[in-house]
Amino acid sequence: MVKINKEKIKKWEAEPPPAARVCPPGEKSFLQEKYSQLGLKNFEKLKAVPSNEKKVETEVSNEVDFYIREIAFDKMLKHCYDMALEGNEAMGLLVGDVKQWKSVYSIVYDVATASLDSSPFYVRFSRDAFEELFDKLDDIEYDYIILGWYHSHVGYTSFMSGIDIQTQMKYFSQPFHAAIVIDPINIEAKAFRILNKKCIEVPYAVFK
Repeated sequence: MVKINKEKIKKWEAEPPPAARVCPPGEKSFLQEKYSQLGLKNFEKLKAVPSNEKKVETEVSNEVDFYIREIAFDKMLKHCYDMALEGNEAMGLLVGDVKQWKSVYSIVYDVATASLDSSPFYVRFSRDAFEELFDKLDDIEYDYIILGWYHSHVGYTSFMSGIDIQTQMKYFSQPFHAAIVIDPINIEAKAFRILNKKCIEVPYAVFK
């Protein structure tokens, strides 16, 4: 994917992780607060769609090593909500860095997206999207790393499907890479990593 060679060789900077609110697997109260703050409340306009996608067997980790800046988190929630109003999935890239303190952790500073080919069941960047996407990434003034991707499910809960796993393993195969799956109808946002060929749901921590 983007800058993948640099991701493999960059030396991680030593820096303590930020003070943050931890969202363990199953946490919903924080998301409900965020929806209220962002004014995402017209749920009568959101229609869940049936899906034949099957959940991949997932393990759960309690180790907190994935941090997300609140502004970036809000962008993801709003993007997925707006696309759900049209009955379509959303998608974008997680932009940030990898740091080291007592252990290695990743930190999302922003997200980037572009024109999408989207339906209630799949999403991908359109043919013309990559120039737009790369222009946005080129405008970033700090030395960034692509930390993974986010996408949404329109009312059929947040999980990793077989296709999601294939995407993760093909484009985001480093241990620090993550996938965030957001369901704006069921008010869910879950984070996953692929470690030792296993799908792991990981907690995330949101900071100011």
